[in-house]
Amino acid sequence: MRFNVLLAVTFIATSAAGLVIPSNDFVEARDLDFLDDATVVRREPMPEPTRDSRHPEASRQHRQTTGLPPRRSTFHVPAAPSTGRPAHTYTGHDVRKAVFDGHMEHERLKGASNRQKKLSPLKSFGNRLHELPHPGGSSRPLSHMTVHPGSSHHPHGREFPLPNHHNPGQPSPARVITQKTQSGHHTFRGVIAHDQSRTPGTGNGYNDHFQVPAHKPRRSNTGYF
Repeated sequence: MRFNVLLAVTFIATSAAGLVIPSNDFVEARDLDFLDDATVVRREPMPEPTRDSRHPEASRQHRQTTGLPPRRSTFHVPAAPSTGRPAHTYTGHDVRKAVFDGHMEHERLKGASNRQKKLSPLKSFGNRLHELPHPGGSSRPLSHMTVHPGSSHHPHGREFPLPNHHNPGQPSPARVITQKTQSGHHTFRGVIAHDQSRTPGTGNGYNDHFQVPAHKPRRSNTGYF
């Protein structure tokens, strides 16, 4: 009889102790929900919505961009043996992707700091006069592009770099240029590039940009590219 009583008391004590432990654990876990995110170090990371949220708008802008080159067209930036800079050749596909990346960057900058905007590869393009035009060439990078600062009809364009295939860590000499139209859409104005034979210095047009002509793909005898 005495053995049965001791056994019953031991069972009740063990059960009570087992009930207390989960209760404390539950309270502690629940209390974590009221702490700052910086305090709770074991929370699951939240998904990053920034890229996904701006992707649809950039896609819409890209679909409505007119004048984009054929994907198989080419843009060739000549080499400069005097400075050791290599030639760069881009396809229409490369150009289209750079235009889209420019739309993406524009959406990202809507919530960026002034420092981020300053460091962004997306720049304003005013089609300014050359410091040192090529002989017989245009006085501006894009002769067919009109810019009236502050005007909604001919606003500043957007300038976004093409990739440097030879040295991805360095900027390339080429840029894609787009401009917003009166209807609110964008139009592709062309590809421009530095004259790679020029070196830094006052009066030699080192920062001038010149249009890179597009070479359209040839048609075969069957009528296909």
